[in-house]
Amino acid sequence: MRVAISGKGGVGKTTISAVLSRTMSRRGHRVIAIDCDSDPNLAANVGLKEEMVGMLRPFLDQSGEVRFVPRNLSPSTLLAQYGYHGPDGITLMLAARAEKAGSG
Repeated sequence: MRVAISGKGGVGKTTISAVLSRTMSRRGHRVIAIDCDSDPNLAANVGLKEEMVGMLRPFLDQSGEVRFVPRNLSPSTLLAQYGYHGPDGITLMLAARAEKAGSG
């Protein structure tokens, strides 16, 4: 099963994602939770301690002139290199992190 949650800012997407992830994992499902928000908070909401949240490496590097997207990696290699084992057996991944705000 694949589930994606989207919507306007402030409607509870991260909270719903965290509760759903922990519930499904506790029921025996394999959960890979990927935070694609520009202000990522899913790992903290799942219950990862603050010092561990800062250690998550985004697999999309959008910080420089050249954008980095990992290519030719199997799903298991991608998980091994960028996944973090969190509470309740959830594997957490961070898609990207905003390094600075832009103008719109």
